[in-house]
Amino acid sequence: MDIKICETILAPYLKENDLIFYSVELVKEAGSLILRVILDKKGGITLEDLAKANEYLSERIDKYDSDMPEYMLEVSSRGAERTLDNDEEITDSVGMYIHVEKNDNQIFEGYLEEFIDDNLKVKINLKGRIKRIDIKKQDIKLIRLAVKI
Repeated sequence: MDIKICETILAPYLKENDLIFYSVELVKEAGSLILRVILDKKGGITLEDLAKANEYLSERIDKYDSDMPEYMLEVSSRGAERTLDNDEEITDSVGMYIHVEKNDNQIFEGYLEEFIDDNLKVKINLKGRIKRIDIKKQDIKLIRLAVKI
């Protein structure tokens, strides 16, 4: 089976439920073969969204996987600390807690207040003092959502 068929099978469901297909991979973990489908949703995906997409795909994939060894189907999200891969994802994350690693190896965590003209304004807590810093997008090595503990 060509695992990319998963995206084709899911296409009508994704459109109907405003879900975004991110990736599909076949991996071996702890001796088990896993067909992993990663989905997302603008504003955040829920466990219920994932469970329903899993059920939808599971019911329809059987006719395509007869040549496959036994595997487990896993439909999941990109995670709570997913990377922000483009301007749209950065813009959609305004107001959220983020982790930024700059090219000069400086690391900041704080709330993204705005993203305008490739410039991020981030509110950080620096030794008990609240500061706002500007970070140019071209100076960023990694940007992702972060979980504040």
